[in-house]
This record gives sequence, C-alpha cells and structure tokens, in this order.
Amino acid sequence: MPNTPNTARRGYIDAMKGLGIFCVVIGHFIEYNRGTAPAINALFTCIYLFHMALFCTASGLVAKFSLRKLIGQQLWLYLISQAGILAFRVVALKENLAEQGGAWFNLMMPWRHMWYLYALIFWSLTVPLLHLLTRFLKGPGRWLGFAAAVALGLAGGLVEWPFSLGRVFSFYPFFAFGVLFAAPLDQWQKKHHPANWVLVAAAAGIYGSIAWRILTAPEPFYEGARIFQTDSYAVGGYTVGDRALFYLIGFLSTLAICYLAGRSKALASLGRRTLPVYILHMPLYALLVQLGCYEAAGQRGLAAAVTWLVFIIPAVVSLCASAPVNAAVNAVANLWYKTLPGLVRRS
Repeated sequence: MPNTPNTARRGYIDAMKGLGIFCVVIGHFIEYNRGTAPAINALFTCIYLFHMALFCTASGLVAKFSLRKLIGQQLWLYLISQAGILAFRVVALKENLAEQGGAWFNLMMPWRHMWYLYALIFWSLTVPLLHLLTRFLKGPGRWLGFAAAVALGLAGGLVEWPFSLGRVFSFYPFFAFGVLFAAPLDQWQKKHHPANWVLVAAAAGIYGSIAWRILTAPEPFYEGARIFQTDSYAVGGYTVGDRALFYLIGFLSTLAICYLAGRSKALASLGRRTLPVYILHMPLYALLVQLGCYEAAGQRGLAAAVTWLVFIIPAVVSLCASAPVNAAVNAVANLWYKTLPGLVRRS
C-alpha cells in the first residue's frame, strides 16, 4: 500500500490551518500600517516567515490527486473566485481593467492572495509522482523527493517567471514536504519527547531574536522580498542563501507549530472554515482601504490605528467564518464536485 495519510480527519491539520489563516488575515490587515511602529514591523516580519509554510504544508498533508477534483473543484473554485473578485474590483474598487491587461488577463492571472489557489492547481499535478516515490522507494524516496523539491524551489529564483508562476516554484517545497512526510508528521505531533520542546525553544529563539532586532533598530526596519520569496534573485533583492534560510525557518516553524498547536480545538474549529476566510478577507481589506478607514484611523495616531486593527481583524475573521458564509462558499466551491452529484445520488 502507498504510504499516504489515513482518510480520517486529523485535528492537528485543522489547527495548523486555523493558525495559518488567522496569521494570513493579520499579515494582510496590518500591511498598510508597516513603518508606523517597530512592533507592527516585527509582527509583520515574523508572520511572513512562517504562515505560508504552515498553510502549504497543511495542504500537502491532505493532498490526493483526482482529475475530477482538480477540474470540478480546484480549477472551478479558482475561476469562480477570480470572476467574483473581478466584478468586485470594477464595481466597488473602481479599477480600470483596460489599464491592467484587460478583463481576460485579469480573470486568469491571480489577484493578490489568489496566487495560492492558482499554485495549488499546479502542485496537485505532482502528487502522483510524490506518492510513487514513497510507495516504491519508501524512506529514501521520501528524502529524494524532498531534496528535489527544495532544489526546484531554489533554482526557481534563477528565472523571472511569466504568468505569476514565481510563487508556484518558490513555495512548492512546503507543499511537497506535507505530501511526502504525511505519515511521519502524523506520528510527530502525537509524541511527547523532550526533543520536541528543544525544537519549540529553537523556533521561539529565532523569532525572539528577529523581533528584538527590529524593535531595537535605529531606523524603521522591514525585510521586503526576503520574507516572501516570489521574484527572481536578479530583481527580488535577495540571494539563493536568503531563500534557503527562508526554507529552513519555515520547516522548523512548521514542525514546532505542528507539535505545539496541534491539539487546540479552537484553532481546529477555525481551520475547518479557512476557505471563505481566505477568499473573502482580501477584498474586504481592499474595500476598507478604498473607503479611507485605515487613513482615518492613522490620522488619529498610533493608538487609534492599533485599536482599529484589534477590532477589525477578529470582526472580519468572525464574519467570513460564520456558518451562513461558510455554507454558501462551500456550496459554490463544491458545486460540481460534491453538491450536484450528491443531489443526483439522493434523487
């Protein structure tokens, strides 16, 4: 039998996704305020060092290749989300699509956060190969696939990819890590071993030192491209060594969080409703900026800006993760994959 995860829902993966989506929303919603306070810069940098590594790994842990799912759910979800966001951009944000490549280009190319759903389509095509490696070569195959994925991610920065493919390559090692090490990670998060706490302490030390460096910097400090790998090395302002360090911190953080937060029922509950939060939070953020909410809060000083963030972030997460919104988004997302087939079977 192939070395793939069992079909039962695993709470620690939901917890990883729950923490990941909360950090995604925080990172996006505080981006406008970067530079206004060292603490905001530190929080932004620390979040961006691990949140997508956590999300990509969680997606890999549950990945199973199905052509019907790829077309009827993943591709459909991407296109219908892009279409909805495109209409929102024209009506609510008053964007001129003709100045941005035209309607068809904007429909196909991911808008802001939508790169993740775009990348998942490509990553899913590699799942059969990754499973074959663990099935026929077992342990060596797992490490061979992991080394190849990391090499691909590092080499991806040598090219300035067209069609928004840069992040498809740069974040692929985390997805592959989840696919290849699904069974070991299932066991990892269950074990109570002193070495696990050493790993957690090491991760805490890394983030503590990074935060301290930003908080004590004489000038406002933020890393830019080094904390979110996307462009080629030639134009991104970072090196292959920076990307390798980004991978190392991402894998270390994922293992620590997998063990530390994997038993949180609150995070697991949120993790089961990540889809509507992921799709809807960024249009809401763009609308709030467009309406001048961020500018109005910022004009009243740092305390007002922080108060606004403390209010709006939980409010947006709660709204998007609410039962009606979650049900509606999932019904549309699964229209061809589950919803209509289920109705046909029942009839």
